[in-house]
Amino acid sequence: MDDFLKKTMHFGLGLFDYTKEKVESLVQEMIKRGELSQQEGSQAVEELWAKAKKEQSAFWDRVKEYVGKIVEDMALVRRSELKALEERLTALEKKVAGESE
Repeated sequence: MDDFLKKTMHFGLGLFDYTKEKVESLVQEMIKRGELSQQEGSQAVEELWAKAKKEQSAFWDRVKEYVGKIVEDMALVRRSELKALEERLTALEKKVAGESE
């Protein structure tokens, strides 16, 4: 599990390293090498940038799902659940106190 978290962290950092400037630089390099025309370049930047953003979003969705499963397996209580229990306990204490008077 620790290895998985390390890999996902490094992978995530790699995805975030893809700034729009880096994508533009990559496309400009492809234009220089003749792999793309200037017209194709601007479209390629938008497509690559959209794909990078989509991959980042999908990555974080997978991380959230994985972490959610870990938290669920740990049987942790959410703050909202704890607050609801505290409110119920307070109401019961008031009811019991009122009955004993």
